[in-house]
Amino acid sequence: MAGDTAVARATVADIAKASGVSPATVSRVLNGNPRVSPDLARRVEHAVKEANYRANSAGRALRRQRSDLLAVIVPDVRNPFFLRFVESFEEVAHANGYSVVLCNSQEDLSLERSAIDSVIAHRVSGALIAAVSASKSRLAAFQLAGIPVVTIDRRVDGFTGDSVSVDNALIGRMAAEHLLERGRTRPVVLSHDGDLSPLRERERGFAGAVAQAGVPLAEAAIVHLAFRDGSNEARIAELLSSRPEIDAIFATTNTLTSVAYTALRAAGLAIGRQVALVGVDDDRWNVMVDPPVTVVEQPAEQLGRWAGQLLVGRADGQDMESARVLLDPVLRVRGSSRPG
Repeated sequence: MAGDTAVARATVADIAKASGVSPATVSRVLNGNPRVSPDLARRVEHAVKEANYRANSAGRALRRQRSDLLAVIVPDVRNPFFLRFVESFEEVAHANGYSVVLCNSQEDLSLERSAIDSVIAHRVSGALIAAVSASKSRLAAFQLAGIPVVTIDRRVDGFTGDSVSVDNALIGRMAAEHLLERGRTRPVVLSHDGDLSPLRERERGFAGAVAQAGVPLAEAAIVHLAFRDGSNEARIAELLSSRPEIDAIFATTNTLTSVAYTALRAAGLAIGRQVALVGVDDDRWNVMVDPPVTVVEQPAEQLGRWAGQLLVGRADGQDMESARVLLDPVLRVRGSSRPG
């Protein structure tokens, strides 16, 4: 019993001594800082596991008069990108003694506002949000309540605080350059309507790369579809029927990638041979179909770790300058984008 009591009292200093590193390095590992070398991180993680270390969240909550909760507000909990992001963020939060409450705004401003009001009422220590709208966000409510907030994935007009996102213009440019290299010169872009900065940036990145290559891209070649609309597949089928010259599709979300794949199959078009397809973000189905789907993948796990590090630091009262973290995507080439 005495041994168990000693283990429960392990401190950061104890972990540092056991792993042969400084307390600052232990703190960086617990905060998910990706700049710590893998060898040092493994030593610290092993010492943490052996000591059954948990940050003293109860004492911290009493000192700051806030709960040990961190809130995450995302627009679609079914989206594999957000699932991977949240899982990675939770690892950092839990290592630092915080619990996580997840809210789903469903791309609905009223639901987002309700979620913001709820987490503020529960006196969370910090919040992450992928805002539904760039121009109509209620981030000021967090600031008025003295709750640190980090924006993720999406830009919010006028917000100058911490943000973690991917270079979305680069996503579009990588997709366009890849299709052009494959000889695809009559592409169409499938996107969603609404006030979503990542999608507009992907569209601009794609159009800019195509224009730079001297390939004309008519404005009609960027098609905006509604979220969760059962008619999207029919609209894509109509587009393919009315414009048989289309030889490539860039789908700006993983949902649209799936819908486009289904529509191409239903139209009897050979994916990768007649029409190339490039999507955004990876999912298990992308590699289970034939041909497997080429995607530009966002590093969701890295995003989660960076967001966790920033928000935990803010919640713990660390004095830090505002950070604007912008990560690069990765192109994963597969059979759906064969040379034309």
